[in-house]
Amino acid sequence: MLTFIEILEGSNAGSRYKVAEGVTLGRGGADIVVKDPKISALHAKVTLSDAGRWTLLDLDSSNGVYISGRRVKKVSLIPGVIFEIGRTKFKVVLVEEEKAEEFSRIVTWCNMLAESFADAQLDLPLKVPALKGFNPALKLTFIQGIQADEEIILGYGPRYAGSDSLDIELFDEDAPKDAFELHPGPGSASLKVSTPGLVSLNNKSVNAETLQDGDLISFGTSVIRISYV
Repeated sequence: MLTFIEILEGSNAGSRYKVAEGVTLGRGGADIVVKDPKISALHAKVTLSDAGRWTLLDLDSSNGVYISGRRVKKVSLIPGVIFEIGRTKFKVVLVEEEKAEEFSRIVTWCNMLAESFADAQLDLPLKVPALKGFNPALKLTFIQGIQADEEIILGYGPRYAGSDSLDIELFDEDAPKDAFELHPGPGSASLKVSTPGLVSLNNKSVNAETLQDGDLISFGTSVIRISYV
């Protein structure tokens, strides 16, 4: 039997992750990335005791780990245990080894949309934008704001960023619902600003622009550095 943690509530609800020694959980730069502004970049870590028991250890995070409303330093990952980190609720699940591969699941904006479309009864043909690869890949590094130190590497596009986006979710309180789009181009990427005046490129208001290595996208108190990798 293998131990999993499943997200019950939160922006990544439905995701399931297999527990392993040293696996970290956080908002950015962790093995398990959860899009929750109340979760620290590196929030908690899985450890294995000498007795062979899995434990989730709080890494001195700002908002801690909770069980039944009580803040705890560590959580014994026993099947059925429910705990909360930030605005996200998790449950510990035991799965038979032969079923583990199909049980593991990471919910992303792509499969959320796909499931929504599959369930919808549409009379009109659905128009889905053709995906193209970023060549080279595009890296977004949050260097200022609530998501500071978070990195996102984009291999394909177009991609959509905003506070209500299922793709690149922005947690800044002043981030527009639809902030900007990133489109692949030959040898580069282009930025299309959905809300000129609220989003700027290199401190200038733009509608659309080809992105250069080192460009800075700003909104609210947040700054994202663009680089090609």
